[in-house]
Amino acid sequence: MNTSNMTIEQMLYEAGLRINNSLGDNKILDAVTPMGYPQEKLNEGLALLNESTTLVETQVREYGEMDEAQAVFEAERVATNTNYMDMIRIARVAFKNDVKATSTLELNGRRSRTISGWLKQTHGFYRAILANEEWKAALAVYGQTEEKLSAQLAAVEAVATASETVKKEKGDAQNATQERDEKIEELLDWVSDYEVIARIALADKPQLLEKLGIVVKA
Repeated sequence: MNTSNMTIEQMLYEAGLRINNSLGDNKILDAVTPMGYPQEKLNEGLALLNESTTLVETQVREYGEMDEAQAVFEAERVATNTNYMDMIRIARVAFKNDVKATSTLELNGRRSRTISGWLKQTHGFYRAILANEEWKAALAVYGQTEEKLSAQLAAVEAVATASETVKKEKGDAQNATQERDEKIEELLDWVSDYEVIARIALADKPQLLEKLGIVVKA
């Protein structure tokens, strides 16, 4: 079976033809049994096929969960960053003449583009304000209460959690891909060996070889 241009689905289909049709046809079974492929041996191939199919489904599911986690993370970060930037603008007005606040809260610095840098900036911003009664009072004048600030800090924490979830789901998806690939490789190796034997055992029965998906050259 030449798998070079096959999709994984095609590989499983072709492996299924060879294994399931061998088990389901007594003529094929009678021919390959004396050559080392009795029903028990073919059932080993069937088990590999079933395990491979399950791992393919698992890999698809894991990548779906990763994509979902990524979407949640991006949505939460955008919403939280929008509020953060609004708060930065308000703070620039509230602390226009406060050098310490301007420096500590990084009001005039660049916003980090990396998630680690962004989390450091936002955490530092809200925590510093919440720990300073004078700064909280100054922002309350502009409607930014301690309750609002705490809620924004909680939103930042949620983004951090969502970021960790993305990393976890990405790792799970990568592991699922590796497990899938290893099992399919094991299956294809089994099928390759079986195909050699089947071609010999059924050399005088080309119609049965074709039933197994094995092309018989004229």
